[in-house]
Amino acid sequence: MAEVLSQKANLLFDFKSILGEGPVWDYQNQLLYWVDIEGYKLHQFNPSTKKTYHWVFDEMIGAAVPQKSGLLLLAMEKGLASFNTTTEELTKHDILENSNSNMRFNDGKVGPNGNFWLGTMDKNCGAKAGNFYRVSSNFESDIQIPNTSVSNGLAWTSNKKTFYYIDSPTFKVQAFNFISKNSTISNQRIVINVPEEFGSPDGMCIDEEDMLWVAHWGGNYVRRWNPKTGKVLEKIEVDAPHVTSCCFGGENLKTLYITTARSGLSEKELQEYPHSGGLFIHKTKVKGTTINYF
Repeated sequence: MAEVLSQKANLLFDFKSILGEGPVWDYQNQLLYWVDIEGYKLHQFNPSTKKTYHWVFDEMIGAAVPQKSGLLLLAMEKGLASFNTTTEELTKHDILENSNSNMRFNDGKVGPNGNFWLGTMDKNCGAKAGNFYRVSSNFESDIQIPNTSVSNGLAWTSNKKTFYYIDSPTFKVQAFNFISKNSTISNQRIVINVPEEFGSPDGMCIDEEDMLWVAHWGGNYVRRWNPKTGKVLEKIEVDAPHVTSCCFGGENLKTLYITTARSGLSEKELQEYPHSGGLFIHKTKVKGTTINYF
């Protein structure tokens, strides 16, 4: 078997996020956003000015995605809201409202047709306590996958015919047929079985060759997987055990931004990996793909 190419990511910002997650590259504005779910923060980075900015909220944010309007759509603990980063105005939407303090949203992305796909989870990772939803542009929601545990990595292929999805505790990457005309998924199947010693699969993104870049919680790595063969093609070492997610950004979409977490690490682990919770960066040979706007 050929040796897998192994490289190392560099620390970009030592933010010490409790649970850094969900990086998303707003290519129209050349800005990176990500959240610190347990730190109640939304972060922004502008690579052209090298400046970062963050906003603190009074509830957890599971995911943030750019909208066509220029606002950000936030999956907040108590429901969805739109946020204006200029005026700092937060507008709550009467949708997917949540009054259960044990539940929160986790990871969400906008699909090919402009729908927002996101999952709920139990804060203590209770099995099958959540659901995976689709939210349409006119703010109607429905359940696409019921009884999920920890909804994570989402990705669509370039031909918009396949949707990939991770429910972390299963240690599997699932594929579905994606039907573009009505934004539905069907024909659920397993394409990657992740060995437990790799760490559980967390957030993920997809490159222009339709290969999957998966962050491994408890595994110190982002791995590039071929979903057609289920094999690892490359691995990127990260100086943090809990690697949570990644996305492609930068002008040419060849910068991999990697989020990490401090949550769940012992004092000893934090001493060994002091940059846990930082934002890491890695230059790739392959290009990523652009996001869809809500």
